[in-house]
Amino acid sequence: MNQPSKLKRFLRETTHLFAVMLFLAMLNVVTSDFPWAIFPIGGMMIQVLITASRIFLSDDEARDRTKRASRRGNATSSAESTARLSQAQAYKRQIDALANATNDPLRKHKLRELSNKVAVWMREVETMSRRIEHLKHDPVIRNDLVNVPRAIEELTARLANERDPRVRTSIERALAARAEQMESLKRLQSLTRQAEVQLENTIATLGTIYSQALAMQSADRVADYSHLSAEVDEQSRMLKDQLEALQEVKLDRGQMNLA
Repeated sequence: MNQPSKLKRFLRETTHLFAVMLFLAMLNVVTSDFPWAIFPIGGMMIQVLITASRIFLSDDEARDRTKRASRRGNATSSAESTARLSQAQAYKRQIDALANATNDPLRKHKLRELSNKVAVWMREVETMSRRIEHLKHDPVIRNDLVNVPRAIEELTARLANERDPRVRTSIERALAARAEQMESLKRLQSLTRQAEVQLENTIATLGTIYSQALAMQSADRVADYSHLSAEVDEQSRMLKDQLEALQEVKLDRGQMNLA
């Protein structure tokens, strides 16, 4: 909260106290030479100081705590993303090792085909991971998630008190634009969570594919890796669809001029 807003809030909550203190001081001057008014005025000043402390100090401290928690959350999120990528890369290396270890030309060919498909899949995983990290840490989006609900609340209050039809129309347009922006932000958050779940599912599926390829490596007959390749293709397609959905979310700020 900026200083002008804090000052307005402070005056709104303490004006009645200052008015009473002024009345008591005037009454004291008129009725007595003894400054008895300083006692009740002093008691009310305690409440004024408490209010000032709560408004001018507590908000800043809460914001600082939020920022510190946000930084810790960002570090945790980045660590989780790095761990997911590392695990996926480890599975890819193991599949490559299976292809290099076999002496059967046909089996080697099939495993390398599978490895190539996994390499394409891995690029999708890396792209999705970077996109999620960008969206979760983008300062503009994080700022919008705080400021847009506040703007909607303020515009709603202004609309309720405005009587000029032209100003009301302007406020209504701004409010509709903010509401649309808020819906886009909510959709983006939902899609980001879905993408994270899809990434987790991808890593688990890749581990399953590696386990199945390893089991088939020990079989006497030449294994048919086509179902594993089909699974890789399907997972890659799902990641592409999820990424396209994230990229389609529009957060247009060009129409967010307030009345």
